[in-house]
Amino acid sequence: MIKYKYFILFIVIVLLLIKYNFNGFIKNPIFDITLGIKTYYVNVLKNLEDFKDKYIQQEESIVKLKKEVNSLEKIALLSSAFAGKLNSLLKDKSEIYTPDMNVTRAISYVDLANYNRVWLDFKGLKKDKIFGLLYRGYSAGIVINKDQKAMGLLQGDEKCIFSVYIGEKKLPGIIFGDKEEMIIRYIPSWMKVNIGDEVYTSGLDNIFFEGIKVGKVTQVLKEESYTSAVVEPYAKVAVPGFFHIVIQP
Repeated sequence: MIKYKYFILFIVIVLLLIKYNFNGFIKNPIFDITLGIKTYYVNVLKNLEDFKDKYIQQEESIVKLKKEVNSLEKIALLSSAFAGKLNSLLKDKSEIYTPDMNVTRAISYVDLANYNRVWLDFKGLKKDKIFGLLYRGYSAGIVINKDQKAMGLLQGDEKCIFSVYIGEKKLPGIIFGDKEEMIIRYIPSWMKVNIGDEVYTSGLDNIFFEGIKVGKVTQVLKEESYTSAVVEPYAKVAVPGFFHIVIQP
């Protein structure tokens, strides 16, 4: 009986403690833990929201800058075209000159064993038309129609051929791809070519417009009936990305 009374007394004491001390001994620790979890959760959400906003702003800025770069590059290239054609226009005012180009991107290599041929995302192909290909303001190759797909032949490809001028005197020549270099062939033997002469497109082949820089002469070769010149190209296309295609030279 005595044990039963002590048990009842113990229960009463526990109940009183729970009633009058719950806030101090039990509720406060639980509340603090819950509040800490909620605070951490809110901070994580805020950080994620801030990161998302920052990322979106950076992405929008990058897209905007890319558009501006492409626009400025096109303006610069077209300025070169107009400058190269200006003298001819002054002589023949009846000619209407409207050069144009489009931005395109490389999709993939045509063959993994040949880094000088790429498929391009370009829909403006014409049956027998060859287009000029530009990279960062320099000539980069040509574009041909291969089974109704746009194939870019970069300047290292042996089938990349177009017309050029050499030096200030505009010595004419035909340039061919040759792996890391290019070679100008069929230069009349009586014309003097110098190492260091700058090479640029002539526009006579209706592929490029006149005045796009190609490279510099590094070696002069005397052939049997004509002169050849080895050229180090300016364009270095390590990983193909975005190009300009000359639509109207």
